[in-house]
Amino acid sequence: EASPKHMLKTNPPLVQDFAPAYAERAQARAEERDETEKVRKAARAVGDVIYKQSQKFFRLFKEFSHITHHQTVTYAQIHKCLLDNGNDFDPEDIRRTVMYVLPGVNPDKVPYVAFLKAMVTSFHDLSATR
Repeated sequence: EASPKHMLKTNPPLVQDFAPAYAERAQARAEERDETEKVRKAARAVGDVIYKQSQKFFRLFKEFSHITHHQTVTYAQIHKCLLDNGNDFDPEDIRRTVMYVLPGVNPDKVPYVAFLKAMVTSFHDLSATR
């Protein structure tokens, strides 16, 4: 007959020493969570303007086509067009939004048609605060 001592393995004791690497990882995770919240908030705010005000989509599209004959604009130009249409956003929030809806794109060469479509599409992804 097996004794209870041999049936269960015990975990090793918890090491309670201070690890500087843990503090750095915890700080990095906290900063990452903070940035993630900023990205979501910015994308939600810009998406509200473009999705909820349907004329904004066409007005921005028209303004982008007047700004450049290329198919791309900079995030600063997106910011200026939104500002000219009465929507004051932080330029950094516009950059965050661009990087969120079009991952991997150069913020200084944003394909504006894809950006506007992605903003409409992503509206429902971020529609509620969780």
